[in-house]
Amino acid sequence: MEAARDMWIYKSVTRQELESIKDIVEKYIVMLGGNKVSIALPYEQRTRSYTGNDFVENVSLRPVFEYRDEYFRVDEVCFPGKPFIVIEHGTYDELINNIMNEAYPFPYDLAEDELLKEVKYSLGIEPYPENY
Repeated sequence: MEAARDMWIYKSVTRQELESIKDIVEKYIVMLGGNKVSIALPYEQRTRSYTGNDFVENVSLRPVFEYRDEYFRVDEVCFPGKPFIVIEHGTYDELINNIMNEAYPFPYDLAEDELLKEVKYSLGIEPYPENY
């Protein structure tokens, strides 16, 4: 069996394209009332997703947002086939201890109106649909 490799595994989207979609998601968070906050985290924001024998690792410098007394940040989950975006959320202590919860991941390639809906679900502005 082949050892795990750190690489970008997608042919349909580049790392830069995925990051630009995360930028849009962050703009929606601000548009909906989230405030970007400066917090020095005591750890490196690192995401590692395994897809079979491969893994995708990302060190993120993305900002933290505060909304309704909770903290949020935009992250990713790399599934076989395509990457998904996930919004993490939690209390200040959960943020500082890197134990935030994750909202439901959603595909990076949704139309902008669908991305906005996903942000509203993740922030708790609208409930997830029953058939979600």
